[in-house]
Amino acid sequence: MSVPLIRPHGGTLVDQLVSDRELDGLQDRAKLLPQIRLDARELADLEMLATGALSPLRGFMSSADYASVRDRMRLANGLVWPLPITLAVSEEVRSTLRAGSETALFSSSGRLWAVLRIEEIFQRDPMQEARAVYKTDSANHPGVSYLLSRPRWLVGGEVRALPFPEDLPFAQHRLSPRQVRQIIATRGWRSVAGFQTRNPIHRAHEHLTKVALEVTDGLLVHPLVGETKGDDVPASVRFRVYQALLDKYYPKERTVLAAFPAAMRYAGPREAIFHALVRKNYGVTHLIVGRDHAGVGDFYGPFDAQRVFDEFQLEDIGVVPLKFEAAFFCTLCGSLASAKTCPHDPSHRLEFSGSRVRQILRDGGDLPEQFTRREVAELLRAHYGSFNGHGVAATNGHAPPKNGHDAAAVSALGGARQNGIETSARTSATAPRGASARWHPTRGFVLWLTGLSGAGKSTLAAALQSRFARSVPLELLDGDEVRTYLSKELGFSKEDRDANVRRIGYVARLLARNGVIAIAAAISPYRQARGEVRDLATKDGVPFVEVHVHAPLDALVKRDVKGLYRRALAGELAHFTGISDPYEAPADPDALVRSDLETVEESVEKILSALRARRLVGEERPAAETRF
Repeated sequence: MSVPLIRPHGGTLVDQLVSDRELDGLQDRAKLLPQIRLDARELADLEMLATGALSPLRGFMSSADYASVRDRMRLANGLVWPLPITLAVSEEVRSTLRAGSETALFSSSGRLWAVLRIEEIFQRDPMQEARAVYKTDSANHPGVSYLLSRPRWLVGGEVRALPFPEDLPFAQHRLSPRQVRQIIATRGWRSVAGFQTRNPIHRAHEHLTKVALEVTDGLLVHPLVGETKGDDVPASVRFRVYQALLDKYYPKERTVLAAFPAAMRYAGPREAIFHALVRKNYGVTHLIVGRDHAGVGDFYGPFDAQRVFDEFQLEDIGVVPLKFEAAFFCTLCGSLASAKTCPHDPSHRLEFSGSRVRQILRDGGDLPEQFTRREVAELLRAHYGSFNGHGVAATNGHAPPKNGHDAAAVSALGGARQNGIETSARTSATAPRGASARWHPTRGFVLWLTGLSGAGKSTLAAALQSRFARSVPLELLDGDEVRTYLSKELGFSKEDRDANVRRIGYVARLLARNGVIAIAAAISPYRQARGEVRDLATKDGVPFVEVHVHAPLDALVKRDVKGLYRRALAGELAHFTGISDPYEAPADPDALVRSDLETVEESVEKILSALRARRLVGEERPAAETRF
């Protein structure tokens, strides 16, 4: 007797893939249609529309559903739905389209994916959507930043998709809702816990998933493999972690690993509801909702994503949220625990932030086994070691390496980040001299990297960090992170930009006065503000080294994957440095690097030369040398 599965959201599992007999006709028809090129997020949404993961949706939203979802988290028919699923087009493309006709949907590489029957073409207000969906209009929020980078025109209509290519990443794990449901039915599971993750599974996550297995028949580990932030661990690395853990530490007959093709929105509470509804379409009955689910920075409270479920009736969602406190290892309890079960002071908890984990692994350090399994630590260390201090990196904002490695070869070595943002190869015989050595500074100082958006400041800052001895105290002050945590209330007027620069300068000066190398990577567009920072540092006896990271505008436009420069040039974005707002280049910087002409290593060597000239770094020593 078959076990009844949870019904899909809306009652029916949608299937928008064309049959074999329809395929040739659709392909022939598509050749004559106007084209729309989808970005990575839209392509992920299309895949989920086609397979029924976004049931009951059959296509990209028209205005009635869009407005209703934005304003009240429900479709126009009243069914709960928290996130807009939209298709954006430029004014140029919009002029080729009309309601009632069809358009062909292509990937950025030129592959035909689907045909869309246009129901409506309408405009959105991106700031209104940002405030409603993300609870902020700050461009420091990655979801808002994406939204502001996209055109205002939206195309709504039903899609008919071609069968998916066989060369998609994680093809063997890219199970459709129908396939996952079949596995659940075959195994006879009546209840299924879903685990949404965009991060490696550490011991705390393992604890939560195993607690969930105590109250359900099976577990679906469903890692997101779509577009994420640049500093998230790449899906290729994460999948190796998941497979290693499931093979060794979970009961095989009670677990399933499948790839979730969605892109991250970082919408916090709304995205938690989205994850529940979509997982219901895969057959999940319970969803693990932990601390800061789908959050980013401090834009949401740590448990907002749990509380949002209380705003709905269980029958509206259909999936039971398993609300867990954050787990940690308590050294006094001698076990994993949470704030609900551990009576001891937080100082006895073994907890690490994501940035701290990355730093430890980049430095070749060890993560305690109470925090993560040895297998996980080794896989992550291999990833971080492949492009920070142990390898040659070709990174966003710089010319490619001149050692013959192309992107495909680099990706095969396992060091590629999604969307071509960052790729790397292990150190080889062709690596530049000094790539495996460490510089020992003679004192604290401020290294100030200034330049336009996308010029490569953050890339260079990370590369420089990897070249200093691991024992040296060093802090990176990234302009975007400072705006998130220190200057969140500031806008983009000249006064606010200068205030932001002064704050970065103040923190950098305090660090350097106490022997820390402070590397600041910020646009810092105005000479006067940068001069004030330099003067105050000099007054305090702190060396200040200014580096201009430069690339011409045409190079920045070409490498800008979000299209912000194009929008600014079209007059769609106000206060955009280098276009609508001025950038005052340093008149006499300590070093000038050209990220369009130089590799990262070449630019690093220029900067180190400037530091040597100021006697701020000592002799270069091999990384393996140990001093006692």
